[in-house]
Amino acid sequence: MKALKYSLLGLLLVLLTAFIGLFLYLEPLVKTTVNTVGTKIVGTQVNLKGFKFSPFVDEAEVTGLSVANPEGYKTPNLINLGRVFVKVNVKSLFTDTIVVDEVSVNGIDLTYEMPDLSTSNVMQIQQNIAKNTASSNAEEPVKTEEVSKESPAQTKPAKNVIIKKVVVDGGSLSAMIPLQAETLTLTMPAIEITGIGEQGDKMNIQETVTTVFNKILYNATSVVSKALLNAQEKVNELANKAIEEAKGKAGDEIGGLLDKVKFW
Repeated sequence: MKALKYSLLGLLLVLLTAFIGLFLYLEPLVKTTVNTVGTKIVGTQVNLKGFKFSPFVDEAEVTGLSVANPEGYKTPNLINLGRVFVKVNVKSLFTDTIVVDEVSVNGIDLTYEMPDLSTSNVMQIQQNIAKNTASSNAEEPVKTEEVSKESPAQTKPAKNVIIKKVVVDGGSLSAMIPLQAETLTLTMPAIEITGIGEQGDKMNIQETVTTVFNKILYNATSVVSKALLNAQEKVNELANKAIEEAKGKAGDEIGGLLDKVKFW
């Protein structure tokens, strides 16, 4: 009886050690995966500093996630994220579909650079995402008749992912845009997305992450577009005011020529 007791205690100790070891190993694994897959998707360096997972509350915390700018821009990073909390259904990790109950993004800091009116760092990142995800989605499955009996087993398909809710709180947005000498400090409104991957279309982790990331970028573009429009309106107002003042000082002939000057 005593031997059985010690055997059970020994087994419990082994399981506990394995359990602790699993989650100690999980952090570097997640970091490597995020940095590698993220960089492949956006086409610039993605860096994750911290990851913690609490299995008892089914919650993970991501800290210090950054996305680098494409080459040629003034600032090093496009996005810096403070903290991301992920509430995951742990049981689903052992199935074909991972279910994430909620993703909460806190402390987002985005820098939007427009060297001119035709391009921006956000636009280039979006083009990278479209190109890199399209190439993976366009891969056709290998036909059964093309695989010989001697061929090794095919790679196991990627797991599907469902994200029930994503909340991104209001973040700070620094905008370097034409017509403005100084960097603008703007506020991004909060974002809420629900039902990613629940509409019948199966989505893998790459597709779900891309959906959330693109939503953040589109949100930033909307805010900057409004600021750019306001800047253009101010320039128009100042230009028209200068023309009116010039007309008042000029003769009729010169004043008539100034009436033909248009801005935007």
